[in-house]
Amino acid sequence: MMPRWTGLHNFFNGAEIKIRKVMGIQVSTSLGQLFPFVSSWLQLHPATARIIVLFILFLILSGLIYNLFKESRDAFVLYLLVLFMSVLWFFDSEEFVIRLVFLDSYSSSLIHLSFLLLLSCFVFYLAPKPSREFGFLIYGLTFASPTFRETIKTFDRNFFALFFFILTLAVIMNFSFTLNTSRITSETFLLYIFAAVTVALNIYASIILLAFIITLPKGYRKDYIYIGLMVIGTIVLLNIFGASTLTKLVTKNSPFMLTRFIKESLVQLVLLCYLFVTNFKIAIRMRGQILFLLILTVVYLPLLTIYSPLFAPLIVIVSTLSIRLTHKLYLVTQT
Repeated sequence: MMPRWTGLHNFFNGAEIKIRKVMGIQVSTSLGQLFPFVSSWLQLHPATARIIVLFILFLILSGLIYNLFKESRDAFVLYLLVLFMSVLWFFDSEEFVIRLVFLDSYSSSLIHLSFLLLLSCFVFYLAPKPSREFGFLIYGLTFASPTFRETIKTFDRNFFALFFFILTLAVIMNFSFTLNTSRITSETFLLYIFAAVTVALNIYASIILLAFIITLPKGYRKDYIYIGLMVIGTIVLLNIFGASTLTKLVTKNSPFMLTRFIKESLVQLVLLCYLFVTNFKIAIRMRGQILFLLILTVVYLPLLTIYSPLFAPLIVIVSTLSIRLTHKLYLVTQT
């Protein structure tokens, strides 16, 4: 079975294709349209292509792990524990399904595992930088949700939608509003690239950009310029690759998802309620990343009743918010 993708079919021919009629296209066809040379080369050298893909994923994961090692030895050790648990879970479970098959079945399984390890590593980057070890708590709260685990067990479009959503959140959680022009330019470029892909896979992810603009630190004019470029870049990329979810804004049986969400995120919700009740005056004045996550939570909760794919992203948001707010309130009360 060849891989299927959405939103890339009209890159060269400019045809407008409605996703309600087309669920995806094969990766090989997409590559043939985008990069004919790459497509033919992959067909002639499948073994080499497999090694290159796995090597790139391994290189990215190694870089992220090494950065965790530099930032926090505790976070490094905890992520190694997560890594080993994920590998055992992946190979001991028969529930993982490959729907996007790259090359052969075995290679696709390794690629699925690599993306799964990357996803779990990005979760650690949702924690505050001085305390990356709190990423282990976010990981635990997130992966405790059966629905979340079901989402990542199938290597398909929904998996990539969640993967890029978490990746975009990780970039925002580590966005530095600095006077270093080159650094903030590169960060903004990466952000709107990932945001564009995320929005193309899930139109409701566009709320991330709105929440980010609202919580943007005031007083830096050039930051607004970069945000403007980010929004423009997102729109351009959506026009190139196609906003594949614009035609599907409502899913069936979504009202029942809110009840399931409350059940599976009860710990996070109880913790948030406790923090706001006991520290209301302090918590309500929180700005920056706390406010950003709070806006996403308030907006996504009602939207979950009409669009069920928001379940997994919302679990990540609420888990991150509960841990970050706990960490922030602890620092405030200790000073």
